[in-house]
Amino acid sequence: MIKNTILGLLMLTLFMGSISAKEFYVSPAGKAGNAGTIEEPFKNLSEAQTAVRSLLAKEVKEDITVYLRSGSYHLSETFVLGLKDSPDNGYKLTFKAYQDEEPVITSGVPLKNWQKVNQLPAHASQKAKGNLWVADLPEGLGSFKALFDGNKRLNRAKSEPWIPAEPSKSIEQSDSRNVHNNKDRYALRMVPDVKSQMREWENISDIECIFNPVPWNLMCIQLESVDTENKMGWLAFEANAQVGTKNPHHAPAFVYLENAIDFLDEPGEWCVNTVTKKIYYWPENGTPSKNIEAPALKELIRVEGKIRYDLASDIAAKNIHFEGLTFTKADRTVWYKNHKGWGIQHDWDTFDYGNALLRFRGAENCSVDACRFTNSGGSAVRLDLHAQNISVSNCLIDYVGHMGILLAGYGPGTKYVNKNNTIHNNIIHHCGELIWHGHGIFLWQSGDNKITNNWIHDVPRKAIGVAGVRCQILMKPWSDFDEASRTIRWNEIEATVDSTLAPQQRYFPYLHARNNLIKDNKATRTMLKLSDGSSINISGAGAGNIVDHNLLYDLMYTGFRTDDWQDETITRNNIVWNCGGNAYIFKGFNQLYNNIAVNVKKAVHMRAYPQQSFIPGAVIRNNIFMSNVEGFEVYKPASWPKNMNLHKPGKKKMPYEYIVENNVYYADGLDEFLAKQKAEGIEEGTVVADPLFYNAEKGDFRLKKKSPALKSGFIPFDVSFDAFGVNKSYPAKFRKLDNEVLKQKSLPFHPIHE
Repeated sequence: MIKNTILGLLMLTLFMGSISAKEFYVSPAGKAGNAGTIEEPFKNLSEAQTAVRSLLAKEVKEDITVYLRSGSYHLSETFVLGLKDSPDNGYKLTFKAYQDEEPVITSGVPLKNWQKVNQLPAHASQKAKGNLWVADLPEGLGSFKALFDGNKRLNRAKSEPWIPAEPSKSIEQSDSRNVHNNKDRYALRMVPDVKSQMREWENISDIECIFNPVPWNLMCIQLESVDTENKMGWLAFEANAQVGTKNPHHAPAFVYLENAIDFLDEPGEWCVNTVTKKIYYWPENGTPSKNIEAPALKELIRVEGKIRYDLASDIAAKNIHFEGLTFTKADRTVWYKNHKGWGIQHDWDTFDYGNALLRFRGAENCSVDACRFTNSGGSAVRLDLHAQNISVSNCLIDYVGHMGILLAGYGPGTKYVNKNNTIHNNIIHHCGELIWHGHGIFLWQSGDNKITNNWIHDVPRKAIGVAGVRCQILMKPWSDFDEASRTIRWNEIEATVDSTLAPQQRYFPYLHARNNLIKDNKATRTMLKLSDGSSINISGAGAGNIVDHNLLYDLMYTGFRTDDWQDETITRNNIVWNCGGNAYIFKGFNQLYNNIAVNVKKAVHMRAYPQQSFIPGAVIRNNIFMSNVEGFEVYKPASWPKNMNLHKPGKKKMPYEYIVENNVYYADGLDEFLAKQKAEGIEEGTVVADPLFYNAEKGDFRLKKKSPALKSGFIPFDVSFDAFGVNKSYPAKFRKLDNEVLKQKSLPFHPIHE
């Protein structure tokens, strides 16, 4: 009897051990020392991690789930999951919301004890008199670039913008618009004080200069000093180009200052002074709320293996998953000393840098499912260096300061380990809220990925971008201060390069943004703040990228673009509907076929790019271009400019050495245009005719049986709105939130949203 009792107790202990081995629970309401059960949950993620590691130190033959209960999990330091947290043999460690509860991961630090300001600080605007409040900077919290009131980001005090003076023409520029020579780098720190708004602030490092030196970029760099006598501000760090280098396409260049008490002159604005350790705020409702928080971190959670930068391989953390969590309130990215050369294409982000709510760095076989990334100063998700078989799906990314999702591998070389990832079925809107060149999804030196069924809208720049390092940078190894130049793995290139080839073919093996599939995505209202880009853009990337079956509509700029130093890309089965600019910008040796463009200003824009080596035989065929826009052009033959230092120009104007055939054009006055092109030996089989859509006005682009496009070889594809963007499996609660945003917009939508 005693034996049986002991045996029973032993079996019960083993059974309970098995239960606890599979499931742990965490709650902000938990107590230190709890067992991690549903009745006695751990208090924080670190306690759960300790329990998981203890379990993984033994032989584990089951998945482990850490359930997070509702509430806010405040992090004061980045929560890192690594090799010790990685289950073997394909088993999973999952951090998951318990049932339908809503756990929130945040670095927000509450700001308390606000006091009404009775006497304005020196240099404060008189407009703020009687409206200003002040709070002490919390202990341990340094400078921050974003401030939040509940689920809303507050605006930082800023000066009136001014149009900068043009830089000296005596300073030679690179193709990237960076200064070309090392001796001229000082000019990258100069900001002429055209409107005399600068002074010698006592907290000079808190004051930031915001400017767009080129139309594709926004710089946010702190000041180091001000020379009031010569009206010159000096940045602490070098910008990617001189202030005012090249005027944007549809707006003048600008400069303004942020975070000085001088400019706090409107309700809702704030500034911080890290010298006096004071935060000033003008509440919109008269009194600061109890929900104001400042971010303590730029990076909340990082999954990280062992990065062996100089070796051919890394050791990856594996099998770590996130489901149903909300990530919020991290800080915005900043530049730093010696940043030059570490910025990825056009300095749109920084190589191997912790500025996302959730980051994978040296990781494999991980997933992020049904999570929300919202209301934050930096990026949402990053996949850095070694990142393979990682999926981000069914997520909502909204109101983040920089990138939505960034995949960034190693620089050009032979180490190709950022690949085979999936970005699927996500809604992304209002990214780039602080750093306007933030993309919805950006792939840099990352290949063989699938970017599918994403719905992206209301973004300041691109919906989706794919890039590497442009060849003209690879052709000047002496420079370590142009974009991404310090990421280049010269020892690997020099040991394997075939220098007899033309530049693009010579460096293709080292450009890892290749063989990506961009399919079934939907985007609208892109390029809202910056120009010289497109909604879906591929530039300086590798070969084999395919842009297939995407819908872009209601655009004020450009739909699709194969940009400088881009060859061997296929763009097919896509729709551009209502576009104030170009449906397609077509450069390089690429293929554009079986696409539809309706009501666009220009169907295809062609041009050379600096130092190009032209390859004849690019393809434009079986497309349907129809437009009622005044002044519509199909395309305009383009010459080869002498000022682009072309390695090998074409013998004829573009597109007269392309294969252009079997297209259907429909607009007023195109018969003469088509006759001229046929006289040049192209456009065989092309006709000017009504393509016979079912109802183009309402976006029904199905073709009737007698369509001339079918006779020309156009292959019908699914043009229904439901075939693009997120599918029916997308979380209903996120779709509802997105629909509420769409309804708030004053701009008209097409029936796609009705």
